[in-house]
Amino acid sequence: MKIKNRFATLLAITALFTGLSVSAQDKKISAAELPAAAQNFIKQHFKDQTVTAAKMDKEMFDIDYETVLSNGTEIEFDEKGNWKEIDGNHNALPVSVIPTAINNYISSNYKGQGVVQIDKKHAGYDIELSNGTELEFDTNGKFLRIDD
Repeated sequence: MKIKNRFATLLAITALFTGLSVSAQDKKISAAELPAAAQNFIKQHFKDQTVTAAKMDKEMFDIDYETVLSNGTEIEFDEKGNWKEIDGNHNALPVSVIPTAINNYISSNYKGQGVVQIDKKHAGYDIELSNGTELEFDTNGKFLRIDD
C-alpha cells in the first residue's frame, strides 16, 4: 500500500512539473512589441544600436523580455520594461546605465576598468568589470564586497 501511495505522489509531482514547464512560453517578438519603457531605455542609452533579436518569456507568474542588440549586448527587462540585467558580452556598458554612486566607486578604485555586466537584484547590484572582477553594491550604490 505504501508503494502505491508513493507512486501516486511521484506521479502527481511529475504531472505538476510537466504542466508548469508547458505553461512557460518563449515567443519571438519585434522591437516594437517591447514595453515602451524598454524601447525608451534602449533609445536613450544605446543610441547607435538596434535590436537584432527580442523574445517574450512568459512564465506562470511573470513576463520577461530578452533583447540582443547589434553590438552583442543582451538586456533583460521585466514586464513593465524596467531593466533587470545588462550583459555587454565583454564590451563596456555605457556609463549612463550605471548608478552614479557605483560609477564613482569604480572610477576611484578601478581606474581604466569598464563595467561589462550589471545585474539589478532586490538587495542591490552585481557588477562585473572588464578585468573579470565581480563587485557587489547595495541598493544605494554603497560598495559591499568583492564577489568570489
